[in-house]
Amino acid sequence: LLGLDALFVSVCLLLSFGAVAGAVDGRAGVGHPTSANCTLQWHTQTTDHFQMDPTSSLPSTFQQRVFVNKQYWKEGGPIFFYAGNEGNVELYVNHTGLMWEHAEEFNAMIVFAEHRFYGESQLTPGASGPSPDQFKFLTHEQAMADYATFMLEFKVEHCSSKDCKVIVFGGSYGGMLAAWLRMKYPHLFHGAIAASAPILFFPGMNPPRDTNNYWQVVTRDASPEGGSAAACAKNINNAWGVIDSFGQTKEGLATLSSVFHTCDPVTDSWLLKMFLAMAFDTMAMGNFPYPSDYLSGGNGFLPAFPVRAACEHLSTPNLAGKDLLEALNNAAALYNNVTAKEQCYSIPDHKHVEQDGIWDYQWCTELMPQETYFTMTGVTDMFWDQPYNSTFIKEHCMSKYNIAPRTYWMAAQYGGLDFLPYTSNIVFSNGLLDPWSSGGVKTNISDSVQAIIIPNGAHHIDLFFSNKDDTPDITFARQFHINNIKKWLQNK
Repeated sequence: LLGLDALFVSVCLLLSFGAVAGAVDGRAGVGHPTSANCTLQWHTQTTDHFQMDPTSSLPSTFQQRVFVNKQYWKEGGPIFFYAGNEGNVELYVNHTGLMWEHAEEFNAMIVFAEHRFYGESQLTPGASGPSPDQFKFLTHEQAMADYATFMLEFKVEHCSSKDCKVIVFGGSYGGMLAAWLRMKYPHLFHGAIAASAPILFFPGMNPPRDTNNYWQVVTRDASPEGGSAAACAKNINNAWGVIDSFGQTKEGLATLSSVFHTCDPVTDSWLLKMFLAMAFDTMAMGNFPYPSDYLSGGNGFLPAFPVRAACEHLSTPNLAGKDLLEALNNAAALYNNVTAKEQCYSIPDHKHVEQDGIWDYQWCTELMPQETYFTMTGVTDMFWDQPYNSTFIKEHCMSKYNIAPRTYWMAAQYGGLDFLPYTSNIVFSNGLLDPWSSGGVKTNISDSVQAIIIPNGAHHIDLFFSNKDDTPDITFARQFHINNIKKWLQNK
């Protein structure tokens, strides 16, 4: 770890969590371990892995946050490593039950590393993200190099055995990183569980990208095929035209402000529509079979199958006018007011229409998937006609960051399905209730690069703790992962 003098360690309270396989719900900290069961380590990480600039005024290193649990580790056992994604790493520590529940079985050490610029791993201590002159270091390549160099040093420090193999786990962007780490650094990462990883959602890849598929899955969730009320998707589809109609007059805008309880008067019906669409988007990702606070960041629980619950407000056929708008607001409020404390809603402005913070920079540079820019048609989905607009994207990115996307960079590096036959030891899992499954690998590539489909699964639910309400396909997927890990570890 760059020498013990480079490591600042504070030991968290180490609690015995007993039979974690008996966890019974999706709540962080209820019946299963959390970050409180870990040792917190601060790893001195290199700011720029790819060039040396002695004239730079920026710090050459920063402190990267890492959580470690050695409760079940024995010499020769593997390291279960979570590749942190675009959030506070404690979210993943507290929810990635697949690693916790099987550590004892494998004599495994558990390690969660935080992604640079997210959470507390900042170039400027105490910051909440990069300063304008630091954004250039927010790339997936830099993050992967963080994980690779950390793991090399960590293994030297902790593993005397050459058989100390690393299995990398990740969900969503973390799942993409997990797969790419196995592809790019196979000598460090022996296998990868890549859950809900939309690695095919880039221009120039095989198969060709169709971003409308994303919103089609959201629509399916709000339809009888997804278990929702028959009238729901049609009512939602009709609501956008009603909003636009109200948005044509001063009186209509005042009505929209009142019905949707906005903190400031509505001045742009499109921004309101995007705000509401993102509520259904998030509920589709979180379409779990039990209440969960995962996608609310611990700020309140979405109900079981939240899209179905939201659609109950839109179950009356042929709603119209203000009645339709009030029903739409009540449906979206399951997410928008998940705290049950919101007095009004703040609608994002044009500069922040993506509603996803600094992730927008990763879109603007590498086109890391961001659904707010994806194609809607209003015909193949329940939204409105909004084609993918590369001109708008370029203007937005230039205005906000003075940078334009490198359209084919990710395809040049990873190639989509064309590259996967040349790698090994990866499982791609996708839940069909999760809209990100539309950009995932859903067919087997080889005996060691496999895909598993979870018909009742939403966003990387197979990485979560076991739950009494898990459907059989979710349980099967978790065992599928474990069986593959056993196979990988047995192969020299």
